[in-house]
Amino acid sequence: MRNPIVAIAVVAAVGYGFFSTLGHMPGGSGASLAESKQNVVSYSTEDKAMQAAKNSGRSTLKRFHELMDAGTPGTYTVKFPLTQNGATEHIWLQLVGYSDGSYIGLLADVPVNGNKYKMGDRMTVAEADVEDWMIKNGKVIYGGYTTRQALADMPKEQVARYGLIFKD
Repeated sequence: MRNPIVAIAVVAAVGYGFFSTLGHMPGGSGASLAESKQNVVSYSTEDKAMQAAKNSGRSTLKRFHELMDAGTPGTYTVKFPLTQNGATEHIWLQLVGYSDGSYIGLLADVPVNGNKYKMGDRMTVAEADVEDWMIKNGKVIYGGYTTRQALADMPKEQVARYGLIFKD
C-alpha cells in the first residue's frame, strides 16, 4: 500500500510570509503579507509524531483563547487542512477575528496544490477544523505544536540559528 504524503507549511521555522503579516489581533505588527517560497515540508499522513503535534494543537485551543482574551501581543494564526485539486495541505490562516466558533483571517502562505486559493485570501475556518494555533511575537511563540515537531526533524544547528522560544 502506498504511504500518503501531506504537505505541512512550516512557516515558524524560518520566518516565512505570515511572520511579517498583517497582525489585526491584539498587539499585531501591522506589516503586510509577504510571499515566501521555502515554506513546505512533506510528512506522511501516518507520521505519529506529527499526528501527536496536531492533537496537542487541537487539545490546547482553550489556552489559545485565554491568550487572545488576555490581549497577548503578537501575530495570531491557526492551521487547518486546505483541499484543492484532490490534494490536502495544512496551512496557516492569519486571524483578523473570531465569531460564533469560527476563525476569520487571511491565508498566510502560498498554497502548493493549485491556484484556486492564494495568499491573502479571506477565509473562515470552523474551530472544529483547526489542527494547530500559534501566537508569534518576535522570537517568542506560543503554541505552534506542528512547527515544534517540524523543527525537531531538522538539523539542530539549523534550528539553533532561529533562536525561537516556545511557550505553552
